[in-house]
Amino acid sequence: MALKLLINSLFRGGAEKQFAALSALLPADAVILLENEIRQRTDPATLRTLSSHTSGTPSALKTAAIPLYARRLSALTGPSDTVLSFMERANIVNVIAARSSGHRAVICERTRPSGEFSGLRGALMRPLIKRYYPRAALVVANSEGVSKDLTDNFSVPAEKIRVVHNGYDTAGIAALAGAPLDAAWSEVYKRPVLVTSGRLTAAKGQWHLLRIFKSVKTASPDAALVLVGDGELKDQLTELAAGLGLKAFTGADAPPPDADVYFTGFRENPFPFLAKARLFVFTSLWEGFPNSLVEAMACGVPVMAADCSSGPREIISPDTPFTRSAARPENAPYGMLMPVLSGARRGSSPLEPAEEAWAAALIGLMNDKTALQCYAGAGAARAADFGLAKAVAGWESILTQ
Repeated sequence: MALKLLINSLFRGGAEKQFAALSALLPADAVILLENEIRQRTDPATLRTLSSHTSGTPSALKTAAIPLYARRLSALTGPSDTVLSFMERANIVNVIAARSSGHRAVICERTRPSGEFSGLRGALMRPLIKRYYPRAALVVANSEGVSKDLTDNFSVPAEKIRVVHNGYDTAGIAALAGAPLDAAWSEVYKRPVLVTSGRLTAAKGQWHLLRIFKSVKTASPDAALVLVGDGELKDQLTELAAGLGLKAFTGADAPPPDADVYFTGFRENPFPFLAKARLFVFTSLWEGFPNSLVEAMACGVPVMAADCSSGPREIISPDTPFTRSAARPENAPYGMLMPVLSGARRGSSPLEPAEEAWAAALIGLMNDKTALQCYAGAGAARAADFGLAKAVAGWESILTQ
């Protein structure tokens, strides 16, 4: 049996990062990309691309190209092969191609499709997921919440689903977190810093964080907020910060010591920005299994996270039912779980009740040294439960079934 790995591209997202890490450890004879977009390290000797599409190619065009991708994939595979795919478009291509080549299609869902796909994207992708996912030989979810979404909303039989959590080189993350910041950033971090990381995108709800932080500033005027990452909402978020009366830094040069909000952009090593903060704050509206949350815990920074419908509760409060949702601030064993925010983009209007609860909890926790120390140590220990070796063992077990 030959194993081949398939994904849309090797861009900078969390799914791509997990895929790249696994591709170096699983015994695959080929890594196949739908698009010619490579931002992660991989072995060029095993790499194949199925098109000249890139991240700049319109999504609708890439969705329309699914039959083309499938024909090209089927030409590279045979009945004795297993193809493991990540991400929705690649998963659908995998299932369609298997009808021609006879290969075993194992697909992996990395996010919660009910949250990820709405509007026009939802009109295109939801019917395709519902049609093709149940036809896969096996479906792997990266959390129990994702598994439930697939059975409840996309007709995937529960007996076809396995759960394998994401894996991390937690010792490597901790080592990278110890790297020093330059002098200008070190000056910023002399203040009480709240930090978040991840793409600036709808799923992460960072506009809520800006509104909450404005309220936090009334109680802690010296506080700073650092957003590590880049994405399509950057301009909207910087405009919102200005509308809230917050001084924002978005440049690539040395940051000023007196801004309120700092957008770092993409960082090859984001971990020092996390490790040196007082608290990591995660306002996601939906997730699959959030890499940035586990990475923050591995950096030794205490975490406060929205109890969104997939991921955070399984990480922070694993002994409670994953279907539970916090109605108020919840002191969990490995961090604080918070009510999910509405997702409404209210600009500079008064805070909604959930945002008020977040602001009060943030103000309380960021000034509670005992709780911060407890969460930092417990979180780092919990992150070690998601070691990369454990994830690889889970995958090897599934792929040999």
